[in-house]
Amino acid sequence: MTPAFLLRALILALVGGLAAAAASAQKVVVPEGLRSLGSESQLPNPYRGDAVAIRLGAAAYELHCATCHGENATRPVAEGPDLRRLNSFCSRLSEAPLRQHCLRDVDTYFLHSVREGKLRAGQMHMPAWKDILPQELIWAIRSFTETRPVPPPRTLPDLPPGGAFVPTAAGRSNP
Repeated sequence: MTPAFLLRALILALVGGLAAAAASAQKVVVPEGLRSLGSESQLPNPYRGDAVAIRLGAAAYELHCATCHGENATRPVAEGPDLRRLNSFCSRLSEAPLRQHCLRDVDTYFLHSVREGKLRAGQMHMPAWKDILPQELIWAIRSFTETRPVPPPRTLPDLPPGGAFVPTAAGRSNP
């Protein structure tokens, strides 16, 4: 077995273990200080910019999200996407109504992703939290991640002269 295969197997086992742990976890109660949102999904994020929600979201993030998304949402890790980047596109929009619409779309994506989890090619990449985290904590976590500084844009590694793929006249690539 190659080291790359073993690493992939270890990551899949870790993610599977996290999914099993989440599935066996008990429902978390809404912490004191967060206004109740009821059972209907609230959109956009009703706690955006709320200092209490951000503080409680930081604690909930460390407990439920940091293992895969990075401690204190300050460092990306291989297991989960960098949540600080979710609003990257929206923040570049100059028109306030369009930016608000974009943030609502990202909020919808975030809420759905956390509740339903992520399954790709039959592999669990993130467990579903709908039976564990109430929407109040999901929004508090989102409010916290929105306050984290966004790192500089990612760059691609240098490509060899002529690029990695150079089409020929016949439509085939040169090595």
